[in-house]
Amino acid sequence: MKVIGITGGIGSGKSLVAKILVEKYGAYFLNTDRIAKEQMEVGGVSYHGVVEYFGKEILEQDGSINRKKLAEIVFHDKDKLKQLNALTHPQVLKEVLEELSSLRKEGKVPYVIIETALMIEAGFDYICDEVWYVYTPEEIRRERLKKERNYSDQKIDRIFEFQSKPEEFRKRFPKVIENVGDLKSLEQQVDQLLASRPVS
Repeated sequence: MKVIGITGGIGSGKSLVAKILVEKYGAYFLNTDRIAKEQMEVGGVSYHGVVEYFGKEILEQDGSINRKKLAEIVFHDKDKLKQLNALTHPQVLKEVLEELSSLRKEGKVPYVIIETALMIEAGFDYICDEVWYVYTPEEIRRERLKKERNYSDQKIDRIFEFQSKPEEFRKRFPKVIENVGDLKSLEQQVDQLLASRPVS
């Protein structure tokens, strides 16, 4: 079983590459976003620390965290975003490691996919056998986010400011998928990257 990390900026097409691996190669998609959300639910391992730091003003009447309020807070404050990540990333990483251990014991899947824009920040790069960087030009990503998520230019600018730049991704992760064409081109690049992996 090989663990493949897929990273890249928001709107770059990471999920599409993961989908190809799942549908064409039988990969198991390990959803870190789902894990993080579950861990911040009432009773989750990250819940108490997040509420303690950000205060009860982020809570709904039923005690659950209002993710929209929390997102607004960290969206405007890099230090608070770093603190949120410090409170949640280690917990997510721990659960990911547990899931990987279970999957290895079962021995039923050839590949496990970990998709995240924060590959380095969350520490996932160290548990992946290799990491692929999905590149899409900023102007295409911007249009995609406006059309598909109804994001404003201001919001997109802020997100881009927080995330690693293409040159930083390329320097750290030399295996690159250029998402500038059609689906067939993406599939061919996935095929090539898998074919180029050394046999262990």
